[in-house]
Amino acid sequence: MTTKLQIAQSKLERIKEEQIENANAIRKEHDMIPFGQPNIYGRGDIYKKVNRHYEKATKLREEQEKQEDRIKMLENIEEFKQENELLADLHVVGSSGYATIGAKTSVNNLDYFRNKLKQLEADNEKAKAYNKTKPKVKMRTLGAEITKLKRKIASLEEMEEKAQNTALSSKTQSLIDSGAVSQWKKKPVYYFVKGLRKVALEIDENGDFYVSSFYPADSQEDKQFVNELLEKE
Repeated sequence: MTTKLQIAQSKLERIKEEQIENANAIRKEHDMIPFGQPNIYGRGDIYKKVNRHYEKATKLREEQEKQEDRIKMLENIEEFKQENELLADLHVVGSSGYATIGAKTSVNNLDYFRNKLKQLEADNEKAKAYNKTKPKVKMRTLGAEITKLKRKIASLEEMEEKAQNTALSSKTQSLIDSGAVSQWKKKPVYYFVKGLRKVALEIDENGDFYVSSFYPADSQEDKQFVNELLEKE
C-alpha cells in the first residue's frame, strides 16, 4: 500500500520534472526572439509566452517548497511512529515540518499511555531519590503529569469497558446496522449521525440512543433530523 510519504515524494519528483520542461521551454522561447528585439506598438507581445513560462517557474518553485515542507512533516511523523511502536492514533497540529506530533486521546492508544505512565513513574522515583540526597539543584518531579495521565487512562478505560459491555436495544442495533450512525473507533461510546457534522449519540443504561451533550445538534434542522431518527421504529 502506497503511503502518504511516498505519494508526497512522487509529487515532488513530478514538480521537478515539470520545472525542467518549463526551463527548456523558456530557453526555446528566448531563442525564437531576436536579440534586443523590442515590442512594437500594434503588434502582439513577443514576450508574452516567455513571461508566462517565467510565471509558471515561480509557481513551481513555490509548489516545490510547499511539497518539501510536507515531506519533512511526513518524515517526522514516520520517525515518531518508529520511536513509539505502541502508538496507534496520532495527533498532528500543523501541516509543515514544524508540525506538532503527539498521541490522540484514543482507546487505541491505551497501551501507549500505560507504557508512558510506567516510564513517568520510574523517572519520578529516580527524581525523588536524587532529591533526597539534598543536591544544590533538585530534579523536577513528575507528580502532576502522572496524575493527569492516570485520569486520561481511567477515562479511556471507562469508555472502552462501556462500549464493550453495554447491551444494545433492538432499535439501537437496527440503527447501527442500517448505517445511520457510525461508531467512533477512537472513543467508542460515541456514534456519529451520518449526514450531520459532528453530531453524536450515546447509549444509556437501557441500551437506547440519546443525543450526546458533547456533540449535540445545534441547528433546528439538525435537531429535527436527530429526533426523527430516534423516533423511528
